[in-house]
Amino acid sequence: MCGIFGMLGGGSVGRTVEALRYLEYRGYDSAGIAASVNGKLRVYKSVGRIDRLQSVIPPDLDSDRTIGHTRWATHGAVSYDNAHPFVSSDNSFAVVHNGIIENYLALKKQLSLRGTVFTSQTDSETVAHVLQHHYKTDVLQAVIATANCLAGAYAIVISTTHDGNLYAIKDKSPLVVGLSDDGVYLCSDVRCVSRWASKVAVVPDKTVIAVSANGVEFYDYDGKRVTMQYFDAERSETETDTCGDFMLKEISEIPDRLRQVTSGYYADGGLGMPRELALQLRRIYMIGCGTAYNSGLHAASVARAFSDVDIIPVIASEYIYGHYPTDAGTLAILISQSGETADTIRAAEKVAAQGGITYAVTNTKSSSLCFKCRCVNYIYAGGEFAVASTKAYNCQLVTLLLILADIARLRGTLDSARHQRLLDSVKALPESAERALADSARIKRLALQIKDSSAVFYIGRVNDYSTACEGSLKLKEISYIHSEAYPAGELKHGTLALMERGVTVIAICTEPALKQKIAASVSEITARGARVITVAPFTIDGCDGIILPQCDASVGGVIAVIPLQLLAYYAAKALNRDVDKPRNLAKSVTVE
Repeated sequence: MCGIFGMLGGGSVGRTVEALRYLEYRGYDSAGIAASVNGKLRVYKSVGRIDRLQSVIPPDLDSDRTIGHTRWATHGAVSYDNAHPFVSSDNSFAVVHNGIIENYLALKKQLSLRGTVFTSQTDSETVAHVLQHHYKTDVLQAVIATANCLAGAYAIVISTTHDGNLYAIKDKSPLVVGLSDDGVYLCSDVRCVSRWASKVAVVPDKTVIAVSANGVEFYDYDGKRVTMQYFDAERSETETDTCGDFMLKEISEIPDRLRQVTSGYYADGGLGMPRELALQLRRIYMIGCGTAYNSGLHAASVARAFSDVDIIPVIASEYIYGHYPTDAGTLAILISQSGETADTIRAAEKVAAQGGITYAVTNTKSSSLCFKCRCVNYIYAGGEFAVASTKAYNCQLVTLLLILADIARLRGTLDSARHQRLLDSVKALPESAERALADSARIKRLALQIKDSSAVFYIGRVNDYSTACEGSLKLKEISYIHSEAYPAGELKHGTLALMERGVTVIAICTEPALKQKIAASVSEITARGARVITVAPFTIDGCDGIILPQCDASVGGVIAVIPLQLLAYYAAKALNRDVDKPRNLAKSVTVE
């Protein structure tokens, strides 16, 4: 989840700091750099954001070889001593690391018995000392030997005083190499590297990299050279494109992104699956984490109305360690905004190993997930920099609905007329999204009224339950208000015991046929003293309500989630939270 960066080339200090600003969404507990100056490693680090780091770096510091890190704490508290980079005891190696070294305690014990003194609580520091232990006269051989000592998921960038090169080790954590006329870059994010590089390579697992003034060489863990394929770097949006909160900006972009996702889906070839393959399917898993999982949960609920195949939403970490039937008749749709979510990538590997069909739905071209999957569909959400995902959810949901509708059409369970009605409903979504955003003033007033709630519960039935899950996730992520989502019919099976004054319930209903059912649930809640806010295209007596624009129920969740995103945003702002970088979270979860 941390962000790592390294550059070999002129002006590397300034560019490394700039890269760390971009990578801050991966973690912002602490940050640091190690620059090679006159044959020595000069390390600067600080607790907190990149601005604080920059304040401790001398303005005249110049180097043609710098590595950097922005941290999301896994091992060890947030402190100066636990901030990266880490250096070996003799100050000859410096490392930055993203991932987890699972066997670090055994390595640390061995090194301690040999007299090594550790200065941090982290697993990452161990790598620097192992490198020193293995170094004799050849840095590359020391790096390869170190790679063979490590267990876990890691991407590590290494600088040394023994030569003028940078090195890296990669296994199960993202790492890319970028080439430009003025330098070579090593980074955990392809979009970051694409700001400067013209060519990019996505590094496979169990690879060692050596970067010198003469170029880049790749090796396997046996020390044998391997070839690497570079591709043209795709320019991406940058954080400097806006002022104010990214989250609000990204919510406001939803109408335009909904226009792009539909046109992009068909411009890219649509489903991209032959009819014979669609006909052999017996089950479809919708696999993701967090917001991505919620989009799969919702799409599955909608698609069951027109599909004859079992559609099963699964949290990625549960799929990895659970027992889910998977064979040639299994399609796994793997959903990840970043394409770097560790659990989702491991799930893709498991599906492929068991003979299933892997299909990536992601916002990041050339991400690790894309390289793991047989089919890929891009959601066209554009750059998303706030940690809490918003517009990506809407775009994921539309993409998933189009995919599942196309599969049903190939299988003959969704006729042309119904398929066209769904497509027409999707095409009408941008206008509905604009109308939903126009109600932001009312939503802000309601947010001010719920910010002091002891708890906020979100309820809904069928398709609306998944919308409730996403609304609840957004609120807890950025406001830190305790929140849970439940199917409305489950209230009497335990949750009703929590209804009292000070509690707020958000009741979502996009299906008019379920109005009386949700009204009955509302009555049960208000009778216990809790407050109810409804989110529906109609009103319910006795409740404050957010009135949704009218749209087809099959796509209602794409619109219903928008006021919930805004509600979370305004509640968090009223509580003076950092909405773009909430505590303890990072945008891209690259460790299990």
